[in-house]
Amino acid sequence: MTQNAKLRAAREERKSPSGSGRPMSRQEVADACNAELAKIYDAAGRRQRWAGFTENTIGALERGERRWPNRDYRRALCAVYGRDERALGLYIDRELPPSIDIPAAVTTGVVRSGDQGTWPERDPADTVDGVKRRTALTLPGISMIAAALPSEPWKRLSYILEHPAQLDEATLGQLEGRTTELFRQEEQLPASQLATQLGAHVQRLRRLAGQVPEPFARRVLATTGEALALAGWVAWDSKQHAYADEMYGRALRAATDAGDGPLYACVLAYQSYGAEAAGDLPYARQLLSAAQELVRGEGSAGTRAWLAAREAEVGAALGESTAALRALERAMTAYDYAHPYRERSWTGFFTPTRLGSMTVTAYARLDHADLDSTADAVVAALPSTDTKIKAVILADVAAAAVQRGRNDRAAVLGHQALDQTISQEASLGRQRLRELHLMIVGKRSDPALAELDDRLLATVA
Repeated sequence: MTQNAKLRAAREERKSPSGSGRPMSRQEVADACNAELAKIYDAAGRRQRWAGFTENTIGALERGERRWPNRDYRRALCAVYGRDERALGLYIDRELPPSIDIPAAVTTGVVRSGDQGTWPERDPADTVDGVKRRTALTLPGISMIAAALPSEPWKRLSYILEHPAQLDEATLGQLEGRTTELFRQEEQLPASQLATQLGAHVQRLRRLAGQVPEPFARRVLATTGEALALAGWVAWDSKQHAYADEMYGRALRAATDAGDGPLYACVLAYQSYGAEAAGDLPYARQLLSAAQELVRGEGSAGTRAWLAAREAEVGAALGESTAALRALERAMTAYDYAHPYRERSWTGFFTPTRLGSMTVTAYARLDHADLDSTADAVVAALPSTDTKIKAVILADVAAAAVQRGRNDRAAVLGHQALDQTISQEASLGRQRLRELHLMIVGKRSDPALAELDDRLLATVA
């Protein structure tokens, strides 16, 4: 890591606005950059980002830990220093590894579900999009096979399930699309309603495993692994933890066989929620560190942003303020390059609102100064369709209100979060509400909080 001497020199050449005659401090630069950000957003009619500059942000940039902050941060720095990006030593610094390697933390016992095996050294650390492009037209005689298949999509699928060796591009695309559709439905449907549909889809994919033409084998493995990962998440959401572990183990094996690093990372992230719920925060952090080592290729910015934001949540729960805020910065930088709906089946959920809600979680756990304004902005921007996410956000904002002594607001939001959690059968919402209960159990002298706590005790706590 090389320090950014140009950026530091630019700061030291500017005098402190305090009149002391000393160079600007990092905090003074952060304040000036935040003022510039506000001008940028006001001029464009945009909402404030979920987080701004801090002293740590400037320090990380000067130390060279980050060379290419997001576009708004670069514009603010250039405005404050009166120089362009090149003169400030800002440039894109992305290392694209030639192969996937399991992180040492994984091979030494971080991953606890199933027999994962090892990654094929020849497989690139990226999505299966490249595989799709290379294999789409490689089946010999594909046009003749397609001509013999039924034309209606579901009749075609039924035929392929009985004759897997004749799998074609259109039918495989239909199966992959169904996996993505189920991930979308998970954002809105209670787990019990989704489980039947998901189970049928997994069974269809398993009937094809090991029997399809070689050019399509990896894509079938990848979409099967995605469906198994979702099955594990839905099982955990339904409090069927043993079954969730089984599904996660199978998903990890599918990801290994397909050489699919991002999929493997997705499963590790899902497992981190279970580890946190069990109170094992260091293990959750290990899982997330290992996951981020597996997602370094192009086309995975959404996954990288999600993993970093998740690390921020866990780091904040551990009380590691600096590490948590740095992880949030990484998440926001990666998100500038993300296209969640075009990346992988699991990334569609990761909207700007979801990134905001994870920022609220981290800020609430850190008692961050920007918590109230960030929480208000996230709640105001929350679409009515994000039903499960809304349960989590409302619980986190209620917890923040308790921290600030705004008990009436906390009670109102807590009741709303509880109603949303019960209707959506959301385990993550239940986990947040249990944390809320622990916060207010010593404040039952307040009638509004006591009434909320009674409901929490009767349902989730």
